[in-house]
Amino acid sequence: MEAKIEEKNLKPGKVYFPGMNGIRFFAAFSVILHHIEQTKFWINDPVTNRYPNIWQTMFCDNIGHKGRIIFFVLSGFLITYLFLAEIRKTGSLNLQKFHTRRALRVWPVYILVVLFAFAILPLYTNILQSDGTSFNSELYDGYWIKFAVVVLMLANFARFIFEPILGVTQLWSIAVQEQFYMVWPFLTRFFKNHFLRFVIIFIIFKVSMEIMMKMYLENYSVYPNSIITQPRLVTLIKWWEIFAVDQLAIGALCAYILINNIRKVLDFIYHPMVISIFILIYIYLFFIKVDFYGHTFVEGVIAAVLMMNISTNAKFPVKLENRVFNYLGNISYGIYLFHNICIISVLNLLIYYTNFSENAFLFNVLLYSGSMIATLILSGLSYKYVENYFLRKKGKYEVIKSSRNEKEEPTP
Repeated sequence: MEAKIEEKNLKPGKVYFPGMNGIRFFAAFSVILHHIEQTKFWINDPVTNRYPNIWQTMFCDNIGHKGRIIFFVLSGFLITYLFLAEIRKTGSLNLQKFHTRRALRVWPVYILVVLFAFAILPLYTNILQSDGTSFNSELYDGYWIKFAVVVLMLANFARFIFEPILGVTQLWSIAVQEQFYMVWPFLTRFFKNHFLRFVIIFIIFKVSMEIMMKMYLENYSVYPNSIITQPRLVTLIKWWEIFAVDQLAIGALCAYILINNIRKVLDFIYHPMVISIFILIYIYLFFIKVDFYGHTFVEGVIAAVLMMNISTNAKFPVKLENRVFNYLGNISYGIYLFHNICIISVLNLLIYYTNFSENAFLFNVLLYSGSMIATLILSGLSYKYVENYFLRKKGKYEVIKSSRNEKEEPTP
């Protein structure tokens, strides 16, 4: 199909999707709630229950995962859209320019957070786990190995090798995306003439492998294996699930559908009945344990349909396009990277320098408000004084200019 790129999405000189910044912010905000309760769970003594939490509730577990899924789908959509637009404009895809852009966008703040978490955070915090052991002592056991694994974008492996490393536990999802984008632009260029078929096969392969491994686990006693033991199989399944490249590819599929203006699919996505059904399913999945076969695919599709309606359907009633959401979306990368450092800092302050831990209500009000305020301040400073510097440099390597703000002019 040789449909043209819609002008509302590919304006002269830049690509911009209204509402994306709002989506970014709400995804980042949901992850903060998730990690505050997770951290309280890690430090809570189950006997005294001094720091009660809702970590093991379905809603708390799901809200963070769904925020991360939105990030994955949105990332796959935006980056692949730019890939396809560049191929349409130039006939190819400049891999060197992409990896330079990606490094300038992702690495500076990522490295800053890793250095802070490993070198500075332990100097002024001493959070204890529920069994009384210090997170700092765990950190210093194999310190340089842990540092190397995290700093080299292998944090998704660190989840299964080490105990939680405070301040960087969220970086596993950044690592998954970076591993994906090491090969995705090459594959997009290689399969540019058969991209739709390729991306569908890619998604089917990823989801099928997950389903087959789970089926094998259920029947492991019938077909035992001395190499892939049952504990190893469980770990492999968990790793394969968080290696959610199918969700990134779902976003990429949406990019292909939109840039080629495939009306039958778009009309289906934009249909009021379809939207209503997907919203109801999305709400329902907040309150059940989401571990059925192919759940990463199902949740990715739901996130994709909602994202497409918010950002590309003019008739969709929910609008996330205003000055506040644009700003919060712009700093959302910092929000995602810095929020755990802020949670630990505020938590340490409340535990060791106040007596508020005796009052659960006041403790939680201060923990939530303090963590969010600190995260917004730190993310805003990062965006202004660190990210903007590298974003200006990144603009020099853009073939298709993109904008994070409708009023923002493309970087010269």
